[in-house]
Amino acid sequence: MINNIIFLDIDGVLNSDKYFSSIEDKEDTYTDPVAKLLLDIDMTKVKLLLKVVRISHAKIVISSTWRRMKLYPFIKEALINIGLPIIGETPFLEGQRGEEIRAYLADNQVDNFCIIDDEVFKDYQELEDNLIKTNFYEDGLTKEHVNEVVKILSK
Repeated sequence: MINNIIFLDIDGVLNSDKYFSSIEDKEDTYTDPVAKLLLDIDMTKVKLLLKVVRISHAKIVISSTWRRMKLYPFIKEALINIGLPIIGETPFLEGQRGEEIRAYLADNQVDNFCIIDDEVFKDYQELEDNLIKTNFYEDGLTKEHVNEVVKILSK
């Protein structure tokens, strides 16, 4: 049994429009494709997520479309090495993200969970009490979101 799970989207959570504007000049300095892709992740947001993990003892399941990328295994390994306890991914289904999260929950014993995403999918209806919505166009994951996630995972 897993006590706390965070279903993690990446774009709009661990990065934002504001962040991408700040790294525009740096993108051309990397030739390694993994390093270039890791540049798309804002490490200040990773630190906020690490705080959630430390407080709630949560494990992370990636629900982001990043899990479909060819380089995803390398990105996952890098994030694990940073300290994120990534234990898996939601399954690839033809439906929307909510269906994939429900399928993961049906196949795994999970006490409590929180979804961190910048989009609200149509099939999130009965999952909304466990959803923290971030904003890609503002700042992605914030300190306020950290408190909200911890509150959900403390139920």
